Amino acid sequence: MTKGTRLAIAGCLLAMTAACGNDGTAAAGGGGAADTGPVAGSPVIEITVDVTGDVTVKGSTTALAATNNGVDYTSCEQYANGEDGSNGNKYFVLPKFLSGPISGKQVFVGAMVKGYHGPAGYRANQMTDAGSPPGVSFDGNLYFMGEDSGASVTVDGNGGGHWDFTSLSVQNADGTRTNGKLAGSVTWTCKNP
Repeated sequence: MTKGTRLAIAGCLLAMTAACGNDGTAAAGGGGAADTGPVAGSPVIEITVDVTGDVTVKGSTTALAATNNGVDYTSCEQYANGEDGSNGNKYFVLPKFLSGPISGKQVFVGAMVKGYHGPAGYRANQMTDAGSPPGVSFDGNLYFMGEDSGASVTVDGNGGGHWDFTSLSVQNADGTRTNGKLAGSVTWTCKNP
């Protein structure tokens, strides 16, 4: 599948969910669950994932600037400023929908900074995601922040940044949780369209 085809598919998927708010409620005029998709034509994110533990993944791919409220980002600087949520909070949504596999695994990043006030450093207690704890998924297996996890996020004025984390937990098939199974980083740079 070509990059253009992937972007077109991402745009179509976004159009189907663009009416949603970041707190799981419908945005004005909408009627669905939270929108976490990128907008085609947005700045392109070059993203590197480097994790070890239960899963070892190291490599790079691209993504579009992620949004939680259907924001049509036109520049990296706009992306760096974050977005207003329907619940009155401001958020920065880390790149989510990666364009291709890394180390043979499909990777999904589910993390946002809540109470975002612009490019700066943020601590673990300022991280969230729509409907679940922040985390990273590999081929559908979610590793998420738990009580013993450590994390920090830094966002720069050009929409790039990095998320470093330790001791992410995993939900086991039997419903139990195992702590401390993954550590690593997600690093990204933003390129204007």
